[in-house]
Amino acid sequence: MIRIRQAICEQLPQLKNACYALEVPVRRQQLQNADRPTVEWVLPSAVAQQEGKLLNSLKNRFEEAYVENVQLVPSAGRSAAKIVFQLQPQVFVEQLLQTKGNASHPSPFAAEHIVVEYSSPNIAKPFHVGHLRSTIIGNVLANLHQHLGYRTTRLNYLGDWGTQFGLLALGVQLLNVSDKEMQLSPIETLYKSYVAANKAAEQNPEIAQQARDLFSALEEGTDKTMAHQWQQYRKYTVDDLSKVYSRLGVHFDIYEWESQYSQQHIQEVLEKLRISGLLQPEHDGREIVVVDGRRIPVIKSDGSTLYLARDIAALLERLSRFHFSRLLYVVDNGQADHFNALFKTSAALDDRLSLEQLQHVKFGRIHGMSTRQGKAIFLKDVLDEARDIMREKRNFSPTTRENYNLDDEHVCDILGVSAVLVNVLKQRRQRDHEFSWQQALQVNGDTGIKLQYTHCRLHSLLHNFSEVDLDDIKPDWKHFATEPADALDLLYALARFDQSIWQSKEQLEACVLVNYLFGLCNATSRALKRLPVKQEPSLQKQLQRLLLFYAAKRTLRQGMELLGLRPLDQM
Repeated sequence: MIRIRQAICEQLPQLKNACYALEVPVRRQQLQNADRPTVEWVLPSAVAQQEGKLLNSLKNRFEEAYVENVQLVPSAGRSAAKIVFQLQPQVFVEQLLQTKGNASHPSPFAAEHIVVEYSSPNIAKPFHVGHLRSTIIGNVLANLHQHLGYRTTRLNYLGDWGTQFGLLALGVQLLNVSDKEMQLSPIETLYKSYVAANKAAEQNPEIAQQARDLFSALEEGTDKTMAHQWQQYRKYTVDDLSKVYSRLGVHFDIYEWESQYSQQHIQEVLEKLRISGLLQPEHDGREIVVVDGRRIPVIKSDGSTLYLARDIAALLERLSRFHFSRLLYVVDNGQADHFNALFKTSAALDDRLSLEQLQHVKFGRIHGMSTRQGKAIFLKDVLDEARDIMREKRNFSPTTRENYNLDDEHVCDILGVSAVLVNVLKQRRQRDHEFSWQQALQVNGDTGIKLQYTHCRLHSLLHNFSEVDLDDIKPDWKHFATEPADALDLLYALARFDQSIWQSKEQLEACVLVNYLFGLCNATSRALKRLPVKQEPSLQKQLQRLLLFYAAKRTLRQGMELLGLRPLDQM
């Protein structure tokens, strides 16, 4: 299908960057076109003002190999003008269903570099459910950009700096934590150490001063033993986080730490801010920047820097290192003012940078995500709970068959994680979300279990006909035109995959792709019911239906992997 889109865009200059924006209409609109496959381009207002000129330029422009008719539909009321391209049906079905010969084409976005910063937990605090949304939304956005051919860098910026880390280091000493204990469970051990030191500091002010002294020694590099220990703790933390990330289908190209932006980096930025006149002194000794009429502190009255200074230093260093086209920060709604100040101050300071290159991808909170005992300090506990619930459901289900070749623990973990991920990703990201175990783990509703179940059904069907070489079968439009309507419904659903990816990327909304996959599963289920393969006496019909279901499985699998899911073949 992408080849057809590219062929259309190559012949119409106005469509140069609209390859993925061409839309496959919904079923009822296809019926109005006598079931001939079409794609549409809704005209941007600037182009729509030249409808007549555009219509003339369309005449005799398109190759018959892909397009058999072109029509410009004028604007009417609230409906914008659009161009309808009626496709050659045989080419359409071949592009969708053929299993070989669809060579990849160069991406028009290969020169653009997208950096996505997401997850970014603080090692002094638990990796909790609040980090889940940043982690999985950021992962999907990185996957979408990479799929579309953008050069993509995945960045995890971990918090490991500030006075609280002096408390953490002191807590490790107070609890006499051994290196072996730290290595076994670094995130939980660091959290316990932090809690212990905080409690001690509340009872004894000298403890708090000790923590500040420890952090100063760490910051100035005067305590080599502690600096080495800190490096080890960071390594153990990444190893531990990687286990959770692996279950979530998440990976990173680069791990960065707040501490790598030293005082020297920050002082250089502060000096530039002063020289440019952006950093202004206050009567109480603070230094501030003015953003949208708000006076935002950068340096406290005691001379210490605030978080904004370190973030400006990090942003400008990344610009020099990555030469990015866009930098996306996937961080919750509550940080909107911080990122507004960061972006506007950095863009004013460095003329290599524009506000259009920077975006805060905001999201709301998740409420109610806890274990059945009401505990949810660590995300790992929630994922374990999802796995355990799936095991219970499978054990008590009358339809579960015993399969000694199946790793039951592995399957239950994938099902549980799929349920949690899809329940979160199907929501509009800026809305707060109330999590429900009952809704997340349903088989029949719009859930991650539904996606896995449909994939398994398709795998089972195709496995039963594994002796058939689908590469030797040519898709036939005439066959599908005489099948029950469910065949064309599924074909058109498959054709909408590219546009769903594009729309998901453009809106930075994973839910667009999730809802497309739910629709694909529904169309597949109807087709499986109305278009049997095993019971079909006609070999020709069997083979064409197998091609259709193979394409459905391939597309579903690709979409699931973009969401970070691990598609199962059996459950």
